[in-house]
Amino acid sequence: MKIILTEDQFDEVVEIGTYKGKFFKYWDKFGPKYDDKMLKLFGLSRGTIPTGIVYSWLREYLGTDSEKEIKEFLNKKVHTIDNCGGYDFTFTINEYEKDNHQIEITLTVDDIDGTVDLIMTGGGEHSLKDAMANDEYGWEIENEIEDCIWDYMIENVEIKTGYMFVFKKINYRSFL
Repeated sequence: MKIILTEDQFDEVVEIGTYKGKFFKYWDKFGPKYDDKMLKLFGLSRGTIPTGIVYSWLREYLGTDSEKEIKEFLNKKVHTIDNCGGYDFTFTINEYEKDNHQIEITLTVDDIDGTVDLIMTGGGEHSLKDAMANDEYGWEIENEIEDCIWDYMIENVEIKTGYMFVFKKINYRSFL
């Protein structure tokens, strides 16, 4: 099969390829992490180089170390979310399944001991369980819990290892 590229496309491919070695040197000095700080240093922004390409370089850079790091992180007993927009709670990862460069996780949120500060309603601090039971905004609480876990996983797994993740299922302790 032949792939035909315009001159501009070819130049773009060559330019993107020149960053690989630069990124490896950066990671040697500052540790493996793909974030806005790194991009800014190189005068880039998100989307300049497709994230999937950078993640593949990150996985190549880490080699088998990334899988070891992921296992250690995912097997951690308790993960803590502190002050994520007024949310404080813990969760445990019950199981995970790695498929190529993606990890599916099933987790359980401690909604009994977890809390949320309901600033917008003037209601003060509530247990996650009680806040989720509210007919008016309970659905929003669940979405924001998921957003907090999403941010946590991106910061602690994805940008450090190049492996993306999806939630297979989110359980709540009070429903078990």
